[in-house]
Amino acid sequence: MAPTLLRDTETGLEAMLGDRLAALRAERGLTLRQLSELVDIPVSTLSKVQNHQATLTYGNLQKVARGLNICISELFDDGLQMPKAGRRTITRSGQGVMNDVDIYRVEVLGSELLNKGMYPGILDVPPARPQDMTKLARHPGEEFIYVLAGGITLYTEDYKPVELNVGDSAYLDSSSGHRYVSKDQNVARILVICSDNASETAEKSEKND
Repeated sequence: MAPTLLRDTETGLEAMLGDRLAALRAERGLTLRQLSELVDIPVSTLSKVQNHQATLTYGNLQKVARGLNICISELFDDGLQMPKAGRRTITRSGQGVMNDVDIYRVEVLGSELLNKGMYPGILDVPPARPQDMTKLARHPGEEFIYVLAGGITLYTEDYKPVELNVGDSAYLDSSSGHRYVSKDQNVARILVICSDNASETAEKSEKND
């Protein structure tokens, strides 16, 4: 994908997310500060998103989805109803939507489809830095990873660190702390598929209250 086209795509997603977030907030009669408290994201961050100056990481998208009791895909839904059966989308090599998530560079695959049950992407995994190991990622759902190039070390809070090389894979509970870093000084590449059960998690939480 040409750099200009890629920037246009990223800008379009930022605008769609910002407009959708503003609309959802208005529908629920929430101020920006009330939404901030509901989803545990700073007001300044939400303001930038609404003004098309920033986007949200996958973890923050999960927070917003849980707080508003919706699916992540609804944050990018412009009101058009997509058919739920017989759908298909193709992402050509190198033509996914690029995004920076935490320490990773992510190529989001299949971004054209709404209301998906899973979110695939290709992650460039950098070498470990001391500051990267101070916290583990946690979010609802499950995820599958498959090493495409290089090698990674998978850290989880319930197991000892394990090295994965090309062709190796792992399936894990995303709500358990986890992080992956390159096992050497080279950038590794992995396929990651995350499930989206944010709305299901929210429903269970409400039933337990």
